[in-house]
Amino acid sequence: MCVRALLTSVLLIGSAGALSAQSVAGMRAGVPLRVVRDSDSTISRELIQGPSGKRASLRPFAPLASLVVPGSGQFILGKDRFVGFLAVEVLGWWQYSKNVRERASQERAYKDYARRIAREPFSSVVGPSGSLPDGDWEYYEWIRDFQDSGPFSLSVTGPTRPDTNPATFNGNRWNILKSTQPTLEAALAAYEQQAIRPEFQWSWANRQLQYDIYIRTTDLRNDAHRAAIKDLLVIGANHFLSMIDAFAAFRLQVRAENAGVTSVGATMRW
Repeated sequence: MCVRALLTSVLLIGSAGALSAQSVAGMRAGVPLRVVRDSDSTISRELIQGPSGKRASLRPFAPLASLVVPGSGQFILGKDRFVGFLAVEVLGWWQYSKNVRERASQERAYKDYARRIAREPFSSVVGPSGSLPDGDWEYYEWIRDFQDSGPFSLSVTGPTRPDTNPATFNGNRWNILKSTQPTLEAALAAYEQQAIRPEFQWSWANRQLQYDIYIRTTDLRNDAHRAAIKDLLVIGANHFLSMIDAFAAFRLQVRAENAGVTSVGATMRW
């Protein structure tokens, strides 16, 4: 929420800058403009002309600097709003790292839960150590979608006999393959590649409460994953908006006019 609020502030700042630029352009078109004559104080001149010295030599690079590090271009141009862009950047990365840690924590939790509860009855198939192999995210989604993987084959020896129960993962996959493959042999070959093998079997039978907890844990992981993606979008938008704001600020130039009058103007060339 903090990142969103700060981003809203940055957008308001950018909008104010755009309106200011439009006002300046209108002044140059004939609307009265407050001018600073050569006899005015140095402080007033610096307020119009912006930073001088080393930072002045870096002004053409301000938009690129803001694209890399939000707020840096505004700092080069002497704009106080660099604080807002920098704050969004810092808080955005902090929030992103927090959500990434939460995602990793929930992933460890649901994997451990599946191994200890749903997969434990099949640990003997991998040897005395009972070290069950790990699966990818899709595999744990299948554990969430189906309460039972079903056996890989209905026969212990001989050719593979696919599970036919549509309520299990393997049975459901076999029914799909039979209707999508051109021949039964092709369906069987695809089944042997896609079906859950014994070392990856699971079952939530008579464990409804634990199954509900597992679903909730995967939900928390998905929430953290989506939040991390949103954080990256906010960070990217902050880089882009900072670059646009720095570019707009750089385009505002000081031009000398007749009779020793200095006014603020904007040009479309860069």
